[in-house]
Amino acid sequence: MIERRLVTKALQELLSTATGKPCGTGALPQSGGKPAEPPYSVLRSLPLTLSGAPFSDLHEDSDTLYQADCVARSHEQAEWLADRVRTGVLGRDERGVWLHALTVPGWSCYARELDLDAGPEDDAAATILFYVIRFRLCWTRSAG
Repeated sequence: MIERRLVTKALQELLSTATGKPCGTGALPQSGGKPAEPPYSVLRSLPLTLSGAPFSDLHEDSDTLYQADCVARSHEQAEWLADRVRTGVLGRDERGVWLHALTVPGWSCYARELDLDAGPEDDAAATILFYVIRFRLCWTRSAG
């Protein structure tokens, strides 16, 4: 069974690198000891359901579900950040290789799927907007 905290850490690093903006895990990210200014993202681990072999089976595949909340000050900024998050997780080059690696020791991410793209809030009076995206990541044991 894959250690979820390792997946969370790898995905947080991917989002920070791909967007060039801070990414918190479950909470607002910090920048220089203070809350980051938008735009930024917040990564959330979603409930995990299991089926198949028991936890002790080291060769069982695993799926993880994550939500990225893109936090921004305008509709345009929210869409810009969401585009970068989506490309960071799902983007591939012309050979089909992921643009950003997800590295978890002993595991290989063989599929990345968009589970939900809710879009930005439509509240013209809002000073902070949220754009919600969910991803499913499929893992298998690495050879060796």
